[in-house]
Amino acid sequence: MKTVKVAAVQCSSDIGDVAGNTKKLTALAKDAAKNGAKIVVLPETAVTGYLSQDLKTNWHVKGMPKEKRFESKDPKGFAEEVPGASTKHFCALAEELGIYLTIPFLEVDFKNGKDDPLYFNTVCLANPKGELVAHYRKLTPWPYPEQSWATAGDRGVQTYDTEYGRVGLGICFDVHTILEKYEPHKIWCLLYPIAWVDSEHPAEWMWTKLPARVKPLKHHLVGANWSVDAKQEWRGYGFSVVISSEGKVLASAKSLYGSEIVYADLPTAK
Repeated sequence: MKTVKVAAVQCSSDIGDVAGNTKKLTALAKDAAKNGAKIVVLPETAVTGYLSQDLKTNWHVKGMPKEKRFESKDPKGFAEEVPGASTKHFCALAEELGIYLTIPFLEVDFKNGKDDPLYFNTVCLANPKGELVAHYRKLTPWPYPEQSWATAGDRGVQTYDTEYGRVGLGICFDVHTILEKYEPHKIWCLLYPIAWVDSEHPAEWMWTKLPARVKPLKHHLVGANWSVDAKQEWRGYGFSVVISSEGKVLASAKSLYGSEIVYADLPTAK
């Protein structure tokens, strides 16, 4: 194959509603596969939820710093281990659909014991055989909300050689530092879940600044940002993109609210 169709899924998620989020993401992944996508990227922590849609509720681990504006929600009982129920579900879905599928969620790790859990902002990758082939923990948590719960990733960069090219994984705020970390690995495409929050809609970032960041490194990027179900007072949702290795926006979401899937055909690696 000389090209492959990729999909960036843009949708809302509700904090703590793992069952509801999973149902929505499953349906959207099926739609993407039905329309020919072979690589499907879901938004940041979309399985577990990142922040509430009104930005009032945030995950919080007792003893960690917290912004006063946030109401707290304990991730205990919502975060999952790897492997776990969500990785099992989405790996089976990837096998059913014959696609590569990202699995973005809050991960809990008990390596320090059951009384001292560590929480990570995580994205895994499932292959068309239903195997878990990459496990990435966000290296640079966004300090504003994630200081309340997230441990900085300890697994480094993660790559996997698909039949289309070598892919890497990154999450949202990572983009300021991670692209250069991938440069020695010569990736073909970065699979990039996002939950952007800003003082303005992120069109300038997604359409201008992000392509400029990608261009010198000569790899593609599939960026799946979150959306909301109705207009909010804050900005940052929407504008999911697929960016070429030449730093061009090949496709972008046209809506801010609800669900939308962004498709593009990428040339496969030589």
